[in-house]
Amino acid sequence: MFKISESTAIALHSIIYIANREGKTIPLKEIETRFNISGNHLSKVLQRLKKEGFIKSVKGPKGGFSIVPKYKNLTFLDIYELMEGKIQQHACLFNSHPNNCQNCIMGNLIQDTNNNIINFMKNKKITDVSL
Repeated sequence: MFKISESTAIALHSIIYIANREGKTIPLKEIETRFNISGNHLSKVLQRLKKEGFIKSVKGPKGGFSIVPKYKNLTFLDIYELMEGKIQQHACLFNSHPNNCQNCIMGNLIQDTNNNIINFMKNKKITDVSL
């Protein structure tokens, strides 16, 4: 079944928050406070986004993070796959031996739900949401 790690949730929320303030430098502490998350964990996630070139950082008293303008149209799926790797769909409740059943007790529910989430993430840009 589809899973989103805490790091990916932090990445999505942070980059959306930063992208919605295009042209401004957002301090780490502001993002940390806004989402009530660990500064250390947030810092690691933001460094990963920076390494990929999606955001840039400025050091010093007026420092922080800003979106690289050419990446303001990133999709949720772009961020997900950066953090989690290429999306893997699993339509079985058994993680240890998926697809060994003739008929899933859940019918097509898991596969349909996964497809809906993936389609949502492919079509939702980080600037489509305001935080």
